[in-house]
Amino acid sequence: MFFSLFGRFFKGATILSGAYVLGMFGFSPSWILVIVFLWLVHKKKLRDKDIRVSFNQDAVTDEKGAILARLEDLPPWVFFPDMEQVEWLNTIIQQLWPYIGHFVEGVLREKVEPAIRANLPTNLQSFKFEKVILGDMPFRIGGVRVYHENTAEDEIIMDVEILYSGDCRFSLRIKGLKAGIKDVQLHGMIRIEMKPLVRQVPLVGGLSFYFLKPPAINFDLTNFTNILDTPGLSNILHKIIVEQLSSVMVLPNKITLSLTESVPLHLLKFLPPAGVLQVEVLEAKQLMASDLGFGSTDPYVIVIVGSQEFRTPVITNDINPVWNHQCEAIVNQVEGLTLDVEVMDEDKTSRDDFLGRTSIKISSVTMAGRINAWYPLEEAKSGWIHLEIAWLTLTDNINHLETIMHQRKSDFSSSLLMLFIDSAKNLPDASQATGEPNPQLKLKIAKYVRYTSVRPKTNNPVWEENFSFLLKNPHSHKLRLEVLGKMHKD
Repeated sequence: MFFSLFGRFFKGATILSGAYVLGMFGFSPSWILVIVFLWLVHKKKLRDKDIRVSFNQDAVTDEKGAILARLEDLPPWVFFPDMEQVEWLNTIIQQLWPYIGHFVEGVLREKVEPAIRANLPTNLQSFKFEKVILGDMPFRIGGVRVYHENTAEDEIIMDVEILYSGDCRFSLRIKGLKAGIKDVQLHGMIRIEMKPLVRQVPLVGGLSFYFLKPPAINFDLTNFTNILDTPGLSNILHKIIVEQLSSVMVLPNKITLSLTESVPLHLLKFLPPAGVLQVEVLEAKQLMASDLGFGSTDPYVIVIVGSQEFRTPVITNDINPVWNHQCEAIVNQVEGLTLDVEVMDEDKTSRDDFLGRTSIKISSVTMAGRINAWYPLEEAKSGWIHLEIAWLTLTDNINHLETIMHQRKSDFSSSLLMLFIDSAKNLPDASQATGEPNPQLKLKIAKYVRYTSVRPKTNNPVWEENFSFLLKNPHSHKLRLEVLGKMHKD
């Protein structure tokens, strides 16, 4: 400490003495400024050199940590990117945005509006989009990741980060009441699959689009819907919108397009999944006690794979609960997909409390085959969860069925039934009084009940939709199909 103070005093005295000597010999004060400036430049060079040498030494052992240490003053979104920036593509989107707006408006009026009207009750058949304005601010592509490993030779798979926080406005009218949505914000990762690759132009046989996880969506309500813009009702409306989006294009649901006649659309849609993920939520320990004043919690677990969501029962008043709950998910794509597990505390008088989460790459499970491990809960002060996860691939050998049925655990399935609903023809005409039919197909097997989309005003509907069902014992189940005809009147 003494030597440090003495050193600073000596440097100061030297500078003052030098200034006194220069003044005594009649030198201009500007010379003093020049000398001080040169000294500061020299000191900065020495400091930069020390920083550079220190960085190079640290980078030898931990390159990523050394770089991140130098970024501590930058915004939190600056991180090690594993995606490529595509600003040139954002420039193209900016220029195309006015034309994209006309295209989206046409789709909403010609496709979406009739489909929504067909699914509404008779007294709400006046549903109509009044205004569709995408505004001047287009969505942005945050980055693109192209997969080079674990892909087939005849396919290209990429992830595209989509960010939208624009000035679009939608207004609609139902029975004389006007409603609107504005300030839509969206952030998500879209997977794009280009397959199969073909030898003729356009070189790609088909395209598939889907979100790996439900995207983050926020919006504001206008006009009479302001009464819904309260925490409870707004959350319900938000959940409905996310669920509808998930049913269309969150894995395992996809939007699929055929780009050449040599590759029929049903071949692109009716593809076997990569496998089945079986998850057993065994127990948890050292959970946070979120019930104030009681030192307890009523925990349950939500298991999420893409748009598939499962929930365990609630264990009352226990920070070390045991569930032994089994669930399984169909996995269409492994690369980039995660198994997300959230632990919640049930609260019957208010919103459930968050107790932590963990995320597991499904690719790690496929490599191991089966994992039985404790996982620490993230975003929580304490807590661990015990999971057993297994990865099963599919076989079409019927001789393996009996063996699988005997070896499986009680709540797990033994087989997968896949259906592709193409179309129907010559459905009965509706009476003139009830109007034209809007056919929809109902599928029922075991515990499952599924519906196709409604096809408005037709006796020859084309659905081209696929469904998958996990079954415990395929010998004891029958598939029942029923065509429903919701009536539509202009």
